[in-house]
Amino acid sequence: MVHRVSQEMPETAWMNESESEETDEEDEEIGETGDLELDLPDVLENKFQRLPCLAHTLQLTLKDAMKHPNADSLISRARKLVNAVRKSSVANEAMIKKCGKTLVRDCSTRWNSTFDMLRRLLEIRTEVNQVLEELNMDTLLTSDWAKLENMVKLLEPFAIHTDQLQSDSQSLSQVVPCLLNLEAHLQMTTAAGKQLVQVLLKSLRDRFAAILSPDSPQFDATPAAACLLDPSVSLILQTPDMVPLRRAAQFFMQNLAAQYNPATTTSQDTVIATQTAAESPPPVLQKYRFLASRMEVNVSMTNQSDHVTDSLLTEMKRYVDNVKDGVCVYNDTPLQFWRSREAVYPKLAPVALDLVSAPASQAFVERIFSVCGLLSSGLRNRTTTSLEQRVFLKINKKLLLD
Repeated sequence: MVHRVSQEMPETAWMNESESEETDEEDEEIGETGDLELDLPDVLENKFQRLPCLAHTLQLTLKDAMKHPNADSLISRARKLVNAVRKSSVANEAMIKKCGKTLVRDCSTRWNSTFDMLRRLLEIRTEVNQVLEELNMDTLLTSDWAKLENMVKLLEPFAIHTDQLQSDSQSLSQVVPCLLNLEAHLQMTTAAGKQLVQVLLKSLRDRFAAILSPDSPQFDATPAAACLLDPSVSLILQTPDMVPLRRAAQFFMQNLAAQYNPATTTSQDTVIATQTAAESPPPVLQKYRFLASRMEVNVSMTNQSDHVTDSLLTEMKRYVDNVKDGVCVYNDTPLQFWRSREAVYPKLAPVALDLVSAPASQAFVERIFSVCGLLSSGLRNRTTTSLEQRVFLKINKKLLLD
C-alpha cells in the first residue's frame, strides 16, 4: 500500500564487506547527522503499519497442532513407511508399474508438505499395501489408515487457503474470509480427534487475534477494512456476530479518510475566527477571551472534519446497500471495481484503492529472493530456462547494443 500499510519483510540482511568499510569523511558526516538518524525509526514506525506474512503465520498454526502427541506419533509412523518405500528401489519400481506414481516425502521448510505426503499415501493406499505385502514389509494398522483419512480432511482447507494467500494475485481483503472459514471448519469438524481440533482452533485464534479480535492489544483493523471494501466478500462482515470487527474497520477507514481529506483551514480563516471570538466571546467566557478564541478555531476545524466523516459514512452506507442488493458486479477484481467508481464514491474510493491493492501475504516476494539466491550459490543449474536467458541478455547488454 502507498500511504499506510507495508508488508513486513523477513529479518534477513546481506552485507558486502567492501560496502561495510567506511571512510573518515563518512564517519564525520554520520556524526553530524547522528541525532536525525536516531529519530528516523520512530518516524517510520509512526508512518507505516507492519503486517506479518499471513501465509507463514498460518503454517505456524499447523506446526502447533503437529506437536500434539497423537498427531506427532501418527505422522511419524506414516513418515517411516514412506521413507522405507522410497529407500527401496524395488518398491519404487513396483509402485510406478502399478499406478505410475510413488510416495512423496515431507520437508520441514516446505509449506503443506506433510499434507501432500499423507494425501499421496492415501491416494495410492491399495497399491502401497500390495507392494508391501509382496516384499514382506510392514504396513500401517487399519486404525492408522482411518486416522490418516480424518487428518487429511482436517488439514485440506488449511492447504487450500495457504495456496490462495501466498499467491501474488490475492488481495489483503481475502485474509479475514479465509481465517473465518478455517475457524468455522474447525468448529464443525467432528471426525478428527477432538483434542487435535481444539489445539488447532486455539492456535488459530491466538496467532490471528491481531486480525480477528478487536479486543487484542495488537489488533490491526487493516485486513478487516480491506474485507469490508471488497464487494465480493463484504457481506461476511454484515452478520450480527461481526459487529465489533465491522465497527473497528469503519473507524479505521474514517481515520484513513481524514488523511486523504485533511481539514483545509487556512491561516486567514484562523485569523478571522480568532478575531471574531476575541471581539464577541460568549458571556460565560468574557473573562477568558484567549481561551474562547482558541475554542472557536477548534470548533471550526472540527466542523470541517465532521463534514468529511459524514460524507464518508454516507458513501459507505450506499456502498453496503448496493452490495446487499446485488447492484455491485463481482466479475471485476476489487481494484478494478473501485477504479471504475471513483466518481461515484469520491471520499471512499481513495481509501478502498489503498486497502485492496495490498497483497494478502509476502510469500511471493520471498520466492523471488529464493530464485535470485540460486544465482549467488552453487545451485545455478536449478535456475529456469527463462531466467537463464534473461541473465544472459543482461550480462551481454553492451555487446548486443553495439
